[in-house]
Amino acid sequence: MKIGVSQCLLGVQCTYNGKSHPVHVIIEMNKNNQVIPVCPEVLGGLPIPRDPAEIQSNDPLIVKTIHHQDVTQEYLTGAKKALDIFIQNDITVALLKFRSPSCGCDGVYDGTFQHRLIEGQGVFAKMCQEHGIQLFHENQIEEFLKYIGKDDDYGTYFKDSTGI
Repeated sequence: MKIGVSQCLLGVQCTYNGKSHPVHVIIEMNKNNQVIPVCPEVLGGLPIPRDPAEIQSNDPLIVKTIHHQDVTQEYLTGAKKALDIFIQNDITVALLKFRSPSCGCDGVYDGTFQHRLIEGQGVFAKMCQEHGIQLFHENQIEEFLKYIGKDDDYGTYFKDSTGI
């Protein structure tokens, strides 16, 4: 089974600030060609680094940077491209980056750039869920491993991981 992942969780420096958020379990899975990584924001044409962005409205969807630049189209384009990659690879489960305006699947920032979390999903995460892809974020590694039936194979990485 291949799983989808946010590329930054593999240690790829593609976040808005040019950093990564490596998760050792995912890096190990990648060594066995078990993951399909995507970064919807980069696929949408946004640079690395880039201004932080937050969802301002869901209906209609509006995503703006901290400097009020509308990047909604880039987020939609990247999410569609990333979803196409997941669909082409028969991805049914993914581990995504928590709080991201693209990949956030269990909370996002409220649009004020004050680091206040609210319930909600990122643009890409919402598309994934609409297509029946089961989502987890990096703070749910244990649940994720149980869901994919790999808790025995990778459980030691979870217990030893300090990157979470």
